[in-house]
Amino acid sequence: MKHLKTLLVFSLLLTYSNFSNSQLVYTGVSNLEVLITNIFGVQCQGVTNVTLQGTQSQVARFENGTSLGINSGLVLSTGFPNISSVPSSTFASLNMTMPGDNDIIQYGNVATGYGSFDAISVQFDFTPIVTDTIRFNYIFASEEYPEYSNSQYTDRFLFLVSENAGPPVNIANVPGTTVPVEINSINQYFNSQFYVDNATGLNSTNFVFDGYTVPLQAKFFAQVGSTYHIKLVISDVSDAVYDSAIFLDEQEANNDISGSLTVNGQPAEGTLEVFNFVQDTIVAIPVETVNVTNGTYVADSLPTGLYHVRFTPDPVLFPGAVPLYFATSSTWTGADAIGLPCFLNNANINADTLDVLSATGSVSGTIVVDTSYLKSLNVPFEGALMLLKNAQTHETRGFAYTAANGTYTINHVEAGSYYLLVDVPYIPHTDTMFFDIPVGGVLFDADYAILPNGIETNGTPYLGMEEYKELEWSMAPNPANKIVEITSDQAVKVIQIITIDGAVVSEIYPSNGGLKTSFDISNLKQGVYLVRMDQSAPKRLVVTKQ
Repeated sequence: MKHLKTLLVFSLLLTYSNFSNSQLVYTGVSNLEVLITNIFGVQCQGVTNVTLQGTQSQVARFENGTSLGINSGLVLSTGFPNISSVPSSTFASLNMTMPGDNDIIQYGNVATGYGSFDAISVQFDFTPIVTDTIRFNYIFASEEYPEYSNSQYTDRFLFLVSENAGPPVNIANVPGTTVPVEINSINQYFNSQFYVDNATGLNSTNFVFDGYTVPLQAKFFAQVGSTYHIKLVISDVSDAVYDSAIFLDEQEANNDISGSLTVNGQPAEGTLEVFNFVQDTIVAIPVETVNVTNGTYVADSLPTGLYHVRFTPDPVLFPGAVPLYFATSSTWTGADAIGLPCFLNNANINADTLDVLSATGSVSGTIVVDTSYLKSLNVPFEGALMLLKNAQTHETRGFAYTAANGTYTINHVEAGSYYLLVDVPYIPHTDTMFFDIPVGGVLFDADYAILPNGIETNGTPYLGMEEYKELEWSMAPNPANKIVEITSDQAVKVIQIITIDGAVVSEIYPSNGGLKTSFDISNLKQGVYLVRMDQSAPKRLVVTKQ
């Protein structure tokens, strides 16, 4: 009978942490079909009817597996996959109270009465688009090692392939044999050249399993015109404790994401950010940032993985155009993930423009991030996308990004009922701020904090009635070739001259408050420019040469 070690129970909630580069990172699987398809690599179009038998908590996506000899992909576990990135001196053993699997018994020749427990399987159909030998790399890992090698507790993995509804054949075998990969077929005694003792060594500090196999390969010949049914299954054998897991590697490649971007149907200009679905830092940062020109973009040299794409239209050329994730979501939680190399659709995005610029309300506040792991609390957070949502329709009715000091202001807010979302990719909201704005109302201290368990409200906002007044100003002469004079009804801090593609070529800081300012444009090339006073809507300036 097994004697259980001290058992550590880990939360299923995958909160963000500060990982080292060598440590596996896990996330839940929101689209199992995309992940399975990525494992097939070049055979991107042939996977259908993906089903999961077991619990969602037994499945995860992993990254940073290089030290194990694999990169990223799918993990199936008889316990919780996300406890795997702890030292092997701890213990992973959980009775999931899930049923076993008949194929584990039938194809593995388990002795009578031993039984299968806590099975997890993924099944799907595959119709090849080209005739090819399909190869998959994987490792098998277990807490049964090394104490229960060559015993009845021989946890097992099967990779069953059936051609044209024929009998399934297991292709997850010990190399050069027809023996299934299990505790008793690869261990410190048998086929030890394929076994890694994890008590000490490279991965003992961040991989919980006491032993695992070297990367193994399963392969079969897939022919156009045939239909294949595939089943991946792993199970505890003889009892439901001492977890085991299978790590199935994705096809590695460098890939591109490309597409077209429009704002209200017009070719867009702006910035596109690509976020890795699995992050190993406290907050997500873009892995690639691309300038969008004339409505097109290419984000290239992206490794195999899952990504989110966010597009921010140029605020000068498209004032009021809302930032948008692929394909139609204003937040990452509702966005479609792009799986590479096997994402099959064009990553096209069409942003909408808010029509509330005549309203006079505003919402402002400060966003801070808890960086207690650095012994410094409440650091201002720059670049958070603040989204003002209508409480009834859930439409975005205003937005702003936080500045370097963590502050933001959403202007032109019309009267209504709202809630406020802080969009920082992969960090969830734990509570949400709701409020009403009257005509001309100004909401102050709408603050949030980014904490280890999520994004929370930070203090209590209050409503003022300070009216936001749109800046009124004029510019003459226009066209001009030398001197331009600007007159405004309010003091201004800065005047910007901007090229039509968004580059700031000149900034003027008025010494008299900006009510009347003259400046020289003789050094500018002939063409069309935009002139902006503070955050007001820009005006066109035509520069001519005599």
